Order: sequence, then structure tokens, then C-alpha cells
Amino acid sequence: MKTKFYLPQNFFSKLFLTELNPADDLEIISLPASLISKKVSEDNNSIGLIPSMDLLTFKEFFVSSRIGISFNALLSNAYVYYKEDQESIEELAIAGEVTSNEIVISKILFKEFYDLDIKPKLLTQESIFEEDNLILTGDKNFQEELFLNGLSFSEEVIELIDAPYINFLTASSSDAVLKSFVNNYEDSFINGHEEVLKNMKTGFPELANDFIKVNIQHIVFDFENQDLEGINKLLQMPYYYGITKELIDIKFL
Repeated sequence: MKTKFYLPQNFFSKLFLTELNPADDLEIISLPASLISKKVSEDNNSIGLIPSMDLLTFKEFFVSSRIGISFNALLSNAYVYYKEDQESIEELAIAGEVTSNEIVISKILFKEFYDLDIKPKLLTQESIFEEDNLILTGDKNFQEELFLNGLSFSEEVIELIDAPYINFLTASSSDAVLKSFVNNYEDSFINGHEEVLKNMKTGFPELANDFIKVNIQHIVFDFENQDLEGINKLLQMPYYYGITKELIDIKFL
């Protein structure tokens, strides 16, 4: 029986999958990132590339300490856009492929950097985002070259924790399934991203492609100690900021 592998619907997951070069033992399923953890929780013979903050809810998941998606500089899956000519920030909207990361971490960022207690609101009509302070998640940042006027969400998180930002973790309800996956695929990423990126059709404008090409070294699929230090710090913060009632014990394999 094939193991189901759930992946988010964004460029970085496509790059991850291309480098992974999966064999016939995996059934690849692309879903909105916010739905993946629930699917993984319902099927022991499955793995998911899940938003890291989903562990606040799915504490029982086993998590790979070796494979996932981590950012260590400017490149990001989400960007922050601020309205012009405002004296203070009163509201924050979130749009795109929204996950628990943007919802939870934005509260911490704005409290830490601006001493503001914000309540993010979800936007379903992205066309009106000019009226809002906004976090936009997903490929639209690159498709429409919006990132040129935004702040990297990853950079904001990196500044917060003084470590790389693990955006997505590889997780499963079964330790055996996860161990098998890691053993089979942990060497898939040793050659870096440059050659794979040359042959990928992103569908993005040239300026966005150039930006990604220049910054591609700042995305990591095979974790190092600094990545794990970062995710441990990040998952403690919801507790210290009163968002959760207990600390998370990550079940790393």
C-alpha cells in the first residue's frame, strides 16, 4: 500500500517535491496547507508537510528532525504589507493560503515589536487588501510581484527568534511510517536547489524568478541544528504570550 504524502499548494512545496523525486511508494496529494494536518491525523499511513504551528493542535504527531522547509533570510512564503500614512496599526488582515503560522505568529510579532494586541481577520476578497494592513500567504506574492512592496514574514520571524524559521515540518501519526520516509529520502536534498530551479517552470514573472534565483540559497529542506533551535524557540512563544496554556513537547524522530 502506498503512503500518502500531503503537500501544500505553493512554489516551495513544488521545489521540495521536485528535489525529493519520489518513488512509487508515495502517493502525492496537493492540498491547501491548512487542511493537511487533519488529513494526516485521520490516516496512519500518511505523511504531511504541515505548518509548524499546527503542532499546537496536533501534539500527538511525530516530526522529522531532518526534513522540512526552513527559511533563513529574505525569501518567504508570506509577506507583510502596511497601509501608507498611518500613525498606528489597529487591524491586520490575512489572506491567501492562510495557515496557523500566520494567525498565531502575527499576534506574537505585533506584541513583541509594536506592543499591540491584534486580532487578525481573514480576508476572502484579496482584491480589497489595499485598504488593510495585510499578511498575504502563497504564490500570489510572486505571481503579481507584490513582494516588491512587502516585508518578508520569514525575516520578521527570524528577527524574533534569532534563528531560522521552519515554516513547514514533515509529520505523521505513525513513527514507523515517518522513519521509513526519512530513511528513504533524507539524501534527496544534498545537491542544493540551483540545478532543479533551472528546469522548473514557475509561472512567475521574470522579476520574481530573478528574485527567487538570487535568494534560493536561503531556503533549507534538510535541517541543521540551528533550524531545530529555531522551531523549539518558536513553539514555546505561544505559551509565553498567553496564546496556549501549556508548552509543546515536539516528538522529534
